Order: sequence, then structure tokens, then C-alpha cells
Amino acid sequence: MIKSTIASIAMVSIAGTLSATATAEDWDMRAFAGGEASEDLEAANNWTLAAISEQGPGLVFVCTVGNGMRAVLAYDPDEDLVDQAVFSRGFTSQKTGNLTVGDQTIEDRWSHRRRASTLTTDDLSTIVTMLNGVNHNEEIVLDFNQMEPMSLTFPETSDAFSTFVQSCPTTGRG
Repeated sequence: MIKSTIASIAMVSIAGTLSATATAEDWDMRAFAGGEASEDLEAANNWTLAAISEQGPGLVFVCTVGNGMRAVLAYDPDEDLVDQAVFSRGFTSQKTGNLTVGDQTIEDRWSHRRRASTLTTDDLSTIVTMLNGVNHNEEIVLDFNQMEPMSLTFPETSDAFSTFVQSCPTTGRG
């Protein structure tokens, strides 16, 4: 059900090239095979999709064969958003927050990695809500305890978004 719902939101054109950096103008989709960047989407076992919001914080969706999906909010993004979201190490704590997209609000517990300035969730309903919000160009509002609320708008979806959705086993080709 979730696969067909998310797959149906994607624009099916898988043309285009993989971009190199996340920006507020476009989405950055990367594929990895065995931990190394790969141009071969079929051989890949990990995919990332990242963008910077118009307001500054960044969002990275991570899909991994066998481990599903997670979403990472970088509230103070570094130069390479994917490296910050995927490869950061350090102490984590739990932070409760609300995600609101349109008229839907979801409460979720996120892992907070303060040194990396990231919050991570692996809750599929939260991730699907964010993907749908991005696809419909809706504002995403995140409100965490002991943090200022964030109202974020992201670039319009592109071929990178469609390629990510179609490549990820959780959302597309399963």
C-alpha cells in the first residue's frame, strides 16, 4: 500500500543526471554501492535525496536496502548536507516533536545529534508525510521541544526526486 501510494506521487520520468550538491533551488540525489558513490542505480544499495529549504535548514531522505528509510533534518546545514546527515557520529539523545504538513500533524520521537546539528526519524508514516508534502510543494512545519519551530519550504520536485522514489525499495522497485 505504501509503495503504491508513494510511487504514484512520483513523476515517472527517470531521465536526468545526478546532481552533486543540495541547494535551495534543486534536489541532490546520490546512489551508493558498498559505501562508494555509484552512477549505476541498479547496482546501488543506498540512495539519498537532499535539499536545502528556502529558510536554511536541510532535509535528507535516506533509503537503504534491508534497513528501510530514514529522514534527517539538518537544522544548521554544513557544506555537504549528505555527509552531515549520513556520516556524522557522536552522542544522540531523543527529542519529541510534531510534524505538520497541510492539515495533518504527526507526533514522533527523533534522534538528536547535537554536534552534527541533526534530527533523525525512521518512522515511515512521518517520512511518507514529508515526501508527500515535498511532492505537493507544501510547507513542512517541525516543532520540537526546547527548539524554535521551523516552517520549511523546499524546491519543487525534479527528476532527482522521481529517480529516488523509483530506486528505493521501500517506495518504488521493492
